[in-house]
Amino acid sequence: MKNLTPLERNPDQTSRDAALMQSLVSAHTLLGAVNGQFVSLLEPPEDLKNLATCCQNLGAWPVLVGAEGERDTMLASPIILYDYPQIAPESPGDLFDGTEIDEILALRIMTMTDDEKREMRGTDDRARKILERTEALPVEHLAKLHGTLRELRPLKEETP
Repeated sequence: MKNLTPLERNPDQTSRDAALMQSLVSAHTLLGAVNGQFVSLLEPPEDLKNLATCCQNLGAWPVLVGAEGERDTMLASPIILYDYPQIAPESPGDLFDGTEIDEILALRIMTMTDDEKREMRGTDDRARKILERTEALPVEHLAKLHGTLRELRPLKEETP
């Protein structure tokens, strides 16, 4: 998907913030199949591995979503996720995308200026709650968000 919409004003006179309002920087695409199934690109069935390796992802990472094992819904996200993403157990609450990038979002919120925080509070109720929850996070919660390892798997040894 490409956003080919021209800027309303001359690009040389448009601020970065104004241009971002017309971008697809954090667009998430949700795809559904009726009478069909999607294939995991992370763990494709053996008979489809060759086809899966031919897929090229440009700016979006497609993963299966829904209940574990369902294959009728796929999310194409601008961040790398695993199939069937979930809110991390150490997360202090739902941030914007409900996945495991809470630390990045929390750190970004903590670096916002007072003007940016005022704007965020005024945007909508959900944004205000995210800001307030992040500002109230104790240090031990932030430490839990950093460096969690999951699903360690042994490397597959290649046969000669």
